[in-house]
Amino acid sequence: MLTTAVLAGLSGCALVNGPVETFSGFRMDGSELLVAMPLCSGDSLESADVVVDSDKGDGFETLWSARGPRTAEARDGVFHVNSPHSFTTVTKQLSGALPGEFFVETRQGGKREYMTESGYVDLAQLKSVELADDEFVTYKGKVMTQAEINAQLPCNKKK
Repeated sequence: MLTTAVLAGLSGCALVNGPVETFSGFRMDGSELLVAMPLCSGDSLESADVVVDSDKGDGFETLWSARGPRTAEARDGVFHVNSPHSFTTVTKQLSGALPGEFFVETRQGGKREYMTESGYVDLAQLKSVELADDEFVTYKGKVMTQAEINAQLPCNKKK
């Protein structure tokens, strides 16, 4: 079930000759998880959640939820999970540590209609990767900068 949800959640936000797979990036910033979600130019991040598979309800359980980006960096899609650094309002506190595997989901808006993006995180894999200050790693192990993460989206392609 986790594999199916991962693949479904990682499809791109626009259709251009079929689905476009986009990747979110993650890195450890000290003991905090730093996320880079792909965003179209002119859009902004509105909220973020950490969710896991569950036998309840719709098949997912929200472990942490926040809204109202506190910084320009967070509005641009780069934010800390479960930290007061990135959001003004935490709507659900994380009780305990982050699990080993989970999804980070965001709500984004701006020029386009509101969108949601989802990224899969495996903390064991993430903690084993060494990254430069501006680099993030995808769930497939690819190392990318924030600019490269955003450039995956068709809305950011130069014509």
